[in-house]
Amino acid sequence: MENINNQLTVAEIKKDKFLGCILGGAIGDALGAPIEFLSHEAIKFKYGEEGIQSYVEYPNGKGEFTDDTQMLLFTAEGLLRALHRSVIRGIGGAQTQITYYSYLRWLHTQGISIPRAIDSYGFDEGWLIKRKELFKRRAPGNSCLSSLESGERGTIEKPINNSKGCGTVMRIAPAGLLFNFNREAAFKVGVDLSAITHGHPTGYLSGGLLSSIIADLSKGLDLETSISNGLEQLIKWDNHTEVFQIVNKVLDIHSKYIGKEITNSEIELLGEGWVAEEALAISLLCSLHYQNDFKKAVLTAINHGGDSDSTGAVTGNLVGLMVGESGIPYDWKENLLFKDIVEEIGNDLSIGCKSYTYDEDAEWLLKYPGY
Repeated sequence: MENINNQLTVAEIKKDKFLGCILGGAIGDALGAPIEFLSHEAIKFKYGEEGIQSYVEYPNGKGEFTDDTQMLLFTAEGLLRALHRSVIRGIGGAQTQITYYSYLRWLHTQGISIPRAIDSYGFDEGWLIKRKELFKRRAPGNSCLSSLESGERGTIEKPINNSKGCGTVMRIAPAGLLFNFNREAAFKVGVDLSAITHGHPTGYLSGGLLSSIIADLSKGLDLETSISNGLEQLIKWDNHTEVFQIVNKVLDIHSKYIGKEITNSEIELLGEGWVAEEALAISLLCSLHYQNDFKKAVLTAINHGGDSDSTGAVTGNLVGLMVGESGIPYDWKENLLFKDIVEEIGNDLSIGCKSYTYDEDAEWLLKYPGY
């Protein structure tokens, strides 16, 4: 009985952390969405010297996530389908292609015709594509739209463009969660999924690094160690200098401001977050500085004159994972629109797969068919 209780406790802790990561990202995204295109001065003029302190998009105090979380949800769906395939068929390694199909489902929710016949890919199957709340445009990134609309899947060997936009890092957390058994594998999957839409090495290496950091955090390592381990993976890749330098700049700023508040001035040293390495850097700085304070970390990450929803989303992923769902402010959770979708994905990621070899779980097969 003691062993069973221990297993349940471990499962509950895992669920709390995974849900914290996914829900935290959606909350940071929703908080930053209304100020994404405002300067820092405009934010202060409109919302006060401290900027946004809660949801402001709707008059009833509700917040809604954007394309950042939409794409993260479809990343999770693709990876869960691929994992299911590997369990019930004994065939692994299809996560990039299957997640690409999930990204095409997301493209469909944006009102864009799919560039090829994908009936054989089970396009209308699974539960996520049936959630009509996702069928809306929430300022999707141009690189994500154009690359997916092209009908070609980008790879490292055959880049689809030269973009390093932050569309890589804002959607990649599920890769780190599901591949947390091996940070090198998590890094590689993060790179491969990022390269589907972004061909610049800095773009896809930022995605790989964040995936590695998320993997280590989910196993209980501290953030400093997780970053250090991720950098060890990063330097094995060609063209890593840009990402390596800005992350080390983050570490320098953090060390100089220990015991002090991080302000917009420090964030501006890292950029505005429109490109992947800047969004990653801003998020890492806020997460390092306020590791145990979800509210402070996310509010610092959004109240700057840049890509506020993306830096809020990534910071929410990181700190949400560290503090767990239980460490996220109650009102932010309760007032997030469509939070049930986010919660279901977070819970399912913590489960991984309900089927066993030669023993398919009927519910899981309907939710995440292996293609």
